[in-house]
Amino acid sequence: MQARRRLTMPPSAQVAAGAAGVCAGVATGVAVTVDVRIGILLALAAVAVPVALIDVPLAAAVWVGLGMVSALPAFGLATTAAGLLLLVAWLVWLPGELAHAVAALRLHRRLLVCVALLLGWLMLSLTWAQDAGDAGPEVLRWWTAALALVVLLTTVRTERDVRLLIVALIAGALLSVLIGVAGGSLGSPATSVDTATSTEGRLQGGADDPNYLAAYLVAIGALAVAIRPRLDGLVRLAIPAVIVVLAAGLLATQSRGGLIAVLAALATALVLLPDRRLAIGLCALAFGLGAVAYVAAEPSALERITTASEDRGNGREDLWRVATRMSTDHPVAGVGLGNFRVRSGEYVREPGALQYVDLIVDRPHEVHNTYLQLLAETGLVGLGLFLAVVVAAMGAAWRAAQRFQTAGALALARLSRAVLVAQVGFLVAAVFLSAASRSMLWVLLALGPLLLGLRTRG
Repeated sequence: MQARRRLTMPPSAQVAAGAAGVCAGVATGVAVTVDVRIGILLALAAVAVPVALIDVPLAAAVWVGLGMVSALPAFGLATTAAGLLLLVAWLVWLPGELAHAVAALRLHRRLLVCVALLLGWLMLSLTWAQDAGDAGPEVLRWWTAALALVVLLTTVRTERDVRLLIVALIAGALLSVLIGVAGGSLGSPATSVDTATSTEGRLQGGADDPNYLAAYLVAIGALAVAIRPRLDGLVRLAIPAVIVVLAAGLLATQSRGGLIAVLAALATALVLLPDRRLAIGLCALAFGLGAVAYVAAEPSALERITTASEDRGNGREDLWRVATRMSTDHPVAGVGLGNFRVRSGEYVREPGALQYVDLIVDRPHEVHNTYLQLLAETGLVGLGLFLAVVVAAMGAAWRAAQRFQTAGALALARLSRAVLVAQVGFLVAAVFLSAASRSMLWVLLALGPLLLGLRTRG
């Protein structure tokens, strides 16, 4: 195994960190006399900026953790600030570690070529989009996700750094659930109103939809189980309780897609971790008993989960039908990135009853299916390139597991396989979500290459 190596801070970063700390300290003193709240924010910046410049992986972990609650207004601003700080710290750090960054990019060139081709095709699709301006937010999300992938691949180089990322995901997911519970988001779907942390009484937490929260919790729960042996002290002791909270949060989302993702993740774990089948079975049993207890306490949840055919998946079937019609008309290139909602109204008059026309005409929605959305908007080419990115990332996790197994690093081999389990869980949940450009998906996809890099970098 490689010796632990910390990122070398170049002289330019040392000067920048010192200058930033001094300037923020002076600004804090002045701001306190004007507004205490501004003073507090600047005080936090006085600490955060030098730390980010000194330890870029730690800054990345903070951004990742905040991303789990970014749908809440205050945390959304904090996530954006953390992301900008991470970018600045990376740009300051890069000149002094350029050789390592180039080596890391070369190691993952297959993945990065797929990402570059995908982004190129997405940008090209704007040339035939009916309304390219409508794709602006989606373009920003794609480039943010791709840039985050590059930053992670070039700066995360030790097992400590990977642990930081995973622990940040776990902490963010825990915070998301706890904020939702504190906000009283566990009422009955029949009577509850929507709040910042709930939708129809379903737990939403810090995500912008209960189904997204469920997808995150499935994936992060798998990582939490696997990372525990690599942790120390109170954090290790706390992991079982954290897993219980995450499982309870998953049930409280009442997400049908989330439950299907759980089954897919468990099945994948049974295949990839044969030496842990008894433990996996016990986890499945415990989750099943928890689900029974939850349904007993909240009978309306069972009614919602079992009435998918009656409500047509909350309108998903109609959205999927329109997306299928659209992709049939534009099979190769699609209608252009971000243009499903722009063009979907054109397909409501074709044969086949649509019950939720308002979700297509009056309040246009996304497809709520990652793969169908890509197919409708970017055609077979766009979907194929996205799947190539996924296969490359998952292939890296598989190769990392094989190499760790050969080297006798069994805990890291299991962690690599758990990353695959987490990825499968999220990708199955993505059948019910439009999640291709979500940064959290790309963080999950990055974990495999990062683990592979631990074994191969010098």
